[in-house]
Amino acid sequence: MKNLLVLIVGCLMVNQTYAQWTAVTDPNFEAFLEANGMGDGIPNNGQVLTANIENVTVLDLPSSAEVSDLTGIEDFSALEFLDFSANNVASVDLSQNTALHFTS
Repeated sequence: MKNLLVLIVGCLMVNQTYAQWTAVTDPNFEAFLEANGMGDGIPNNGQVLTANIENVTVLDLPSSAEVSDLTGIEDFSALEFLDFSANNVASVDLSQNTALHFTS
């Protein structure tokens, strides 16, 4: 029984060690991600699971999202298309989003 308990605790520690989160400081951005299956299942905690966003290729934020801060966008590493034009975002750093295609 003791060996089984040690095995279970060890497995839980390994899973916890490898899970990575992305900080999302704008509560509206986090709410949008949670509502669209890209969160961690815990509303209003300021983070999402990186594994849930790293393969997203298209992100289209409607005006109803009311996002003003895109902190966390850097972990959308596969992102090819991003539209946040209907939101009030003053600045955004897309230098880590190397898959993005820019059009004029």
